[in-house]
Amino acid sequence: MKSNHNAYNTLTCLTWLLKIFSLNSNFEHSTNSTFLLVKSVLTAIAFDSLAFYSLCHFISNAYSGVNISIKLAEIVQIIYDICQYSVDLIFVNKYGRHISIEYFKQYDNIDKILGVTNYCSLRRRLLKLIIVFTLIWMISASFDFAAWVREYGWVTPAIYGVTYIYLYIKVLTTLDLTSHIMNIEIRLKTIGDLVQDYYSTADCYPGLIGDSILCSKNWLYTKTSSQISDLKKQNNPLQLISFNNHHEVKWLTRCYLMLIEQVAYINSMYGIRILLNSLSLLIDMVRFTNLGVRLLIGSQRTINESGYFPAFSSLLHLLTCVAVLISLVDHCEQTYSQRVRIIRFIDHLLINKNPDDDLRSAIKELRELVQNHPVTFNMANFFTLNYSLLMSIASVVVTYTIILLQSVK
Repeated sequence: MKSNHNAYNTLTCLTWLLKIFSLNSNFEHSTNSTFLLVKSVLTAIAFDSLAFYSLCHFISNAYSGVNISIKLAEIVQIIYDICQYSVDLIFVNKYGRHISIEYFKQYDNIDKILGVTNYCSLRRRLLKLIIVFTLIWMISASFDFAAWVREYGWVTPAIYGVTYIYLYIKVLTTLDLTSHIMNIEIRLKTIGDLVQDYYSTADCYPGLIGDSILCSKNWLYTKTSSQISDLKKQNNPLQLISFNNHHEVKWLTRCYLMLIEQVAYINSMYGIRILLNSLSLLIDMVRFTNLGVRLLIGSQRTINESGYFPAFSSLLHLLTCVAVLISLVDHCEQTYSQRVRIIRFIDHLLINKNPDDDLRSAIKELRELVQNHPVTFNMANFFTLNYSLLMSIASVVVTYTIILLQSVK
């Protein structure tokens, strides 16, 4: 994959983990499609069979003294996880090798125009996220496993441990989407940096009061982009950073339009998957909250006298689900803010500066495109990934937890 080598390599660290569960949609040219399909089917059979067996074993050996609300939540969650994993595999194969290759080629074309070079920083950001969430998952799973061992011995928790694997799959799926969101974010930021750089060098509007302040790049309350200065040292054939004429602004407009197409692919690839993934995390949060509260107030008896340890492990699982959703939405909001930043810079440019008529027309065209076609990440067009969604999820968790605590004895 020579033409998209840099963009593809930013996701390598995550791709290796996704390959374990056959959930990597980023393939090389040499990868055999039949092999990938067979691997996906065998992986699904292995994990789903283990999950079904663990559910049957847990029902027959560990459910006699468990509250019915906890029983129902566990059954629903495992069945849902089996179905969701199958859907994930279907979408990974549907939007697999050939579409994925074209997707990364598009990034390569965009990067040649914009001069994007900060792949290493993106790779480091993604690696940090993987390490942090893997550690969070390992800590919560270890505490939960220890709590169940304390109650039921080693056999039942070991068989039921497949639920921890499904939780990690949900974490990886969310990180997979987050990695693509970050790719969109850095390219939007580059467009904003280019507009900002031109703003600082363009002539101010004649007779503008306070032009010494308004002409300053720092007045826009953003850091000076080191990437722009690095690009000036390079021999960029398109020389977009100079904004010498309206043709160069047209290239920025084309780049933004190509990014919109990238976002459309991301929403198609991950929309239904993240919808199901978020619903699964929602069920997890409800059942962990329900279990933790029941253990704390004593309505769910434990074999040992104290239920504080299993209650603490349930709350750790709850915090893991919350952290995953917050991280995803926060990265989406950071990307949306880059779009708002571009519009803000263009507004200052049009009002405070004095570009010629052709350049002004091209800049307005860019602004209209950014304004009328916003970058938004959604869950199959049902919900937009933003901070409002987090408030809705929190409300649902509280509501259903109260219903379970009050109505199911």
